Amino acid sequence: MVNAHGAQEIRARYLWVDALVTGTLIPEVGVIDHKLASPWSADQRVNANIMPNESASDRWDVTIDSTIETDTETLIGLDGLHIAESIYRTVHRDVMSAARVEGWTRLHAALVDCGGVRVAIAGHSGAGKTTLALALALRGAQLHSDEGIFIRGQAAVGLPRRIHIKAGTFDVLPEIRALELLPLPYEPPVWALDPTTLPNPPSAASAVRGIDVLLILDGWGDSETAIQPMPTAAALQSLAEQSALWSDSHGLTLRNIAALLSNTACYSLTRHHADTGVASVDELVASCATRGT
Repeated sequence: MVNAHGAQEIRARYLWVDALVTGTLIPEVGVIDHKLASPWSADQRVNANIMPNESASDRWDVTIDSTIETDTETLIGLDGLHIAESIYRTVHRDVMSAARVEGWTRLHAALVDCGGVRVAIAGHSGAGKTTLALALALRGAQLHSDEGIFIRGQAAVGLPRRIHIKAGTFDVLPEIRALELLPLPYEPPVWALDPTTLPNPPSAASAVRGIDVLLILDGWGDSETAIQPMPTAAALQSLAEQSALWSDSHGLTLRNIAALLSNTACYSLTRHHADTGVASVDELVASCATRGT
């Protein structure tokens, strides 16, 4: 983006926080940028200004200001990846702070709208949330978030960000390679994808609404892929255990999860090896739509 003065900048909306990056826009800070629209205006902002380091040609300095913390952090002589991580970490710290003030709880889950049925896909890191969410999005679903959902009562909204893709995803979904990907120099490498480049981009108008189906990924097995109804108590325990990592208000977390589950159908998904599970989810969504869930 070019501002009114002709200089390049990145502006991205993260629900309650706007991120503004100016100065030397090195490739890695593109991970901050996305075109997802926020359902409301932000009251807080993180400003980051990047400048070349005077001593090393492949290093940069960054000054990061936070309106929530009312502090300024200056970091000297970092490579591109660590510059991006420092900005990203501050933005997400402030998002979490703002969410707590507003009474929202973060779930470790993806959020996908499939033909009018909103599906939350929960599971531990590496369980395959992103791959399943992407597989559904390639078939026309709206992918609001691949990693984080905020809930308050029965309302849910995805955490806006680029989708993070690992190398193994290309083996399962090779068509992802045709999309515009931002490579991030991790080891092993990671690629970042703006959800608005998918076939059915999510919109701000559909960002906030209740979850119809909660799907908890329960690993892989040698038998056929299967979706089974999950008792509410088991779903509450699973979500609470994962959310505890992101919350310092456990009472609020439990209240929001309980409110969500009071009107949400819960299922567990066990997948056969190398199966994304998308066909089984399509069947579940079709049955929910038929029942009016």
